Amino acid sequence: MSEEHHIRIRIGILIVSDGKVLLIEHIKNGRSYWLIPGGGLEYGETIANCARREMKEETNLDVSISRFLFSSESIAPDGSRHILNMFFLGKIDGDSPMKIGDEERLKSLAFVPIDDLDKIEFHPPIGHIVKNMLKSGIVEEMISANRHLGNFWKNFPTL
Repeated sequence: MSEEHHIRIRIGILIVSDGKVLLIEHIKNGRSYWLIPGGGLEYGETIANCARREMKEETNLDVSISRFLFSSESIAPDGSRHILNMFFLGKIDGDSPMKIGDEERLKSLAFVPIDDLDKIEFHPPIGHIVKNMLKSGIVEEMISANRHLGNFWKNFPTL
């Protein structure tokens, strides 16, 4: 598969605190938009390790993930990009101060009120869905019903 035809897997970590969701603001090509923090899964990296690495790079926070929440896809109409977004519930571990990472596209970090998620430029455009899930209690149901089991690769003995 050529480089321009690969599926990018992005891990997003949903941190909810006091009726607010941690979001990161990006600026790209002069456009500003908000995302659930996270980033690209690297080959050979577990989802949990990706979540920890990306959150540390973008927010300076130490986190752990507890549950798989939902996934979404973003496929460019011209076929130039295909992103599989996997979102997990996370929690902050430790007391590292929150601060924006060094990447040029990162503009700011904020805990955004759940009621405002459908009022901001949100990518992928799921702010209204996340808001409805959090307001309706669906996330609590998902927490008790879903679980990411992790990496279960088994090495078989060679003959």
